[in-house]
Amino acid sequence: KGLISGAQEVEIPPDGWEAGDLLVVTADMAGAKLTFASFHGDTNGHLTMPMLRRVMEHLPTEGLLFGMDANTYEKESSSTAHVLEFERLYTKLGLQACGGAAVPSRYTTFNARTYLQPQLNKAARANELVEKGDRNPKDFVLFSRHFDGPEVRRDNTGRGEFIEGIVFPTLDFPSDHAALSSDLSFFPHRRPGRGLEL
Repeated sequence: KGLISGAQEVEIPPDGWEAGDLLVVTADMAGAKLTFASFHGDTNGHLTMPMLRRVMEHLPTEGLLFGMDANTYEKESSSTAHVLEFERLYTKLGLQACGGAAVPSRYTTFNARTYLQPQLNKAARANELVEKGDRNPKDFVLFSRHFDGPEVRRDNTGRGEFIEGIVFPTLDFPSDHAALSSDLSFFPHRRPGRGLEL
């Protein structure tokens, strides 16, 4: 028998997102029933917070492990979701993120359009990459009190390392989002305010 068994998909009533953007499953892990979820947010991140509220309203278990492209942004703007506003929401909902507090400059994207595409007005010269590019903290691993994940690792090379200031995807790393990883500790019987229950 594997570490995780008995996976079953759970339907969460949609609230603006497309079919395939949200996946929620329950499964057994170490004798506990958990919810695992994945979400791909809209470009400006406006659906991320309503989606998270909706998932928490319909959460079928106490434990949750949730990986997402939240599409949050470093700079505050009325047209995009801000990373610190998102952090305020998920902590209010009782969740934590791998790596601790959100850091607006802990980027998980840095890409820019080249001149080898038809929308030349969106193309960036080498000296305009930061100004015109998409360099933002968009990706998260959220979890309930049943986990501890004190650090998060980013990879934009395919070699398990993150190089600041390089634009990706590259020929060696084909994604426009960094890969995130973390070593999580699981405490299936942890209760709020009581530490571990043995």
